[in-house]
Amino acid sequence: MTPATLKTLSRDLHDLADEATDHLKEAARATGSDASDAIARSTRAISRAADRLRDEAETSAATTRAQVSETVRAYPVSTSVVVGAIAALLATFALVRLSQS
Repeated sequence: MTPATLKTLSRDLHDLADEATDHLKEAARATGSDASDAIARSTRAISRAADRLRDEAETSAATTRAQVSETVRAYPVSTSVVVGAIAALLATFALVRLSQS
């Protein structure tokens, strides 16, 4: 995600959280069906925030996946060296942890 996208997402999520907070405060002051309505509006605001976050995460994951695939195709030898090094580090870590047990 670009910094501008993150800033916009953050602002939107804060606005939705503020909206949900306002509705919950209204519910605390109200009684009966008015309180239920305020809680329902708050729940909808929270759901919209969660949906927005999920959509941005999906978009970001797709972009990252595409960039990684492109890099792997462009540099297959370098990628295999890096993957081999990571595998060696994980194996070393696992052996050290097993020896400590």
